[in-house]
Parts: sequence; C-alpha cells; structure tokens
Amino acid sequence: MAVPDTGQHMARQLYAAATGTGDKQFELAEDVAQNLAAACDKLVEDLQKAMATGHLVTSVTGFPDLPTGHDLTQGFRDKGSRYLDTVTAFQETALLYKAAYLAAGKKFEDADAANKAALALITQYLEPQ
Repeated sequence: MAVPDTGQHMARQLYAAATGTGDKQFELAEDVAQNLAAACDKLVEDLQKAMATGHLVTSVTGFPDLPTGHDLTQGFRDKGSRYLDTVTAFQETALLYKAAYLAAGKKFEDADAANKAALALITQYLEPQ
C-alpha cells in the first residue's frame, strides 16, 4: 500500500521556500497564513468524513462464486483501496500546505505541528492493520 503524490512534493518545496532552506523565498502576512491554514484544516476534516465510509468501498459482495466473480470482486476492492490511498494522500498534502503557509507567516511552531500531523497521519495509515 502506498499513497500517490497529490502535491506533497510541491508542498514541501513551498515549505522550504517559507523556511529559507529552498532556492526561493515565500512569505505571507500572518492573518493570510492563518486563513489558509484554516482552509487546509477544513479540507482535512472533509476528507476525514470521506474516509469514515472507507469500508464501504473495499467491502465488495454480490458477484457469483466463479473465477470471473472473484476477479471482479478483487478488482473493485483494489479500486476502493486506491480511493482510500488517494484520499489519505490529499489529507497529507493539505497538512503539508498548512505547514508551508504557517511557516510563510512566521508561525514556525504551528508549522512544525502541522508537519508532525502529516507524518502521523501517513504513518498511521500505512501501518499494517
């Protein structure tokens, strides 16, 4: 199981620019950074709601007990798993952008917390169940 790149790389580059470790500089007014961070929190919350019904997209039934039915069941389970991987990746990306925005607004402790939240989210998701 692996999550796709849904912009995580770009978010990390933006963070590097906001912390002065990248090739470019990125700064935001504190209130703008806070507003963008709040939008990221809302997105993560909405995506978490989409994850809450994840069992519905991976629990596939109704195909006949034949080789083609087994293949169809597995194929739809795989699609459901890819959906959950993608939603998780979007959550990680939103948290990484939140960190970048907060760093650009010079809110480094909050930015560090957002980075840690992204790492915790992805670690928890990728741990074997």
